[in-house]
Amino acid sequence: MKIAFVGKGGSGKTTLAAAFSSHVENQNKPLLTIDADLNMHLGELLGFPALPPEKHISHPNAAKTIRTYLKGNNARIKSPNHFKKTTPPGTGSRLLSVHSSNTLFENYAHVRGNTKNMTVGTYSEEGIGTSCYHNNLAILENILSHTVEDGGIVVVDMVAGIDAFASSLHAQFDLLVLVVEPTKRSIEVFNQYLALAAEAGVASALVAIGNKTKSAEDQVFISEHIPKEKLLGFFSDSDYLRDLDRTGAPLNAKELEPHNKQLLEAILETAENAIQDPDARLKLLHELHLRYVKQPSVSERFGDLSDQIDTTFSYRQSTS
Repeated sequence: MKIAFVGKGGSGKTTLAAAFSSHVENQNKPLLTIDADLNMHLGELLGFPALPPEKHISHPNAAKTIRTYLKGNNARIKSPNHFKKTTPPGTGSRLLSVHSSNTLFENYAHVRGNTKNMTVGTYSEEGIGTSCYHNNLAILENILSHTVEDGGIVVVDMVAGIDAFASSLHAQFDLLVLVVEPTKRSIEVFNQYLALAAEAGVASALVAIGNKTKSAEDQVFISEHIPKEKLLGFFSDSDYLRDLDRTGAPLNAKELEPHNKQLLEAILETAENAIQDPDARLKLLHELHLRYVKQPSVSERFGDLSDQIDTTFSYRQSTS
């Protein structure tokens, strides 16, 4: 299953993503965590050392290596330069399994037991003032679309706001966990996200978590503004997490308050019940690919890339 933690900047989504990841790791489940936020703190919260910039998956050399690996023997992709952010897997593509070891995880991830941690990376010096962070996220789209559903769990701490809808990222996950604070601005982000998710056909994957609730009034405020069927619960103010902010020690979900641990388990159960048919998702990825490659900025430079879609390819058949 693939789970994204999203929300307004400062809402606490990175902390929730780390707490949930720690909860999964404590159960010894195969886990891949990916930090896709500009402020790269997920690995640190989980006790991993920082990856050097050349190991960030959006580093130009890393991205080229990753795309070359994923391309495999897929004859529909002429070169790594023709491997666009929406390019779907096809016959001959190499697929990633959270369970398995491969050169990508060996070179671009920290590995601890059954847990792997990757980082997208922030702006390079050359990109300051000239590039968009969407360019960095393109390689994340490739990794997610080439990762098979085989019982492993992928957790992504997404960039703040609604940027997932400027790409195929909104369609890559079984569950979108939107972290909501008891503030008007945070509620507005939820409403924007829900409207865009409905338009994109993924509203059923969206749930909300109330965070930073210090009182019953905070919980009532969120409950009054979030539909009941979308509100999974509240992650209450935590003395344990407050102490971690002072010490910088890694987060261990076992040390959380019982009600917060129960919420993490509820997220896991909800995700397990939300797992989508991978080939149904593939059809949506095909639609997004066609929409992207038909843009003049792509087609005039790279030609017709619609033939990268392999209608004979099936995620299910590739893993059977």
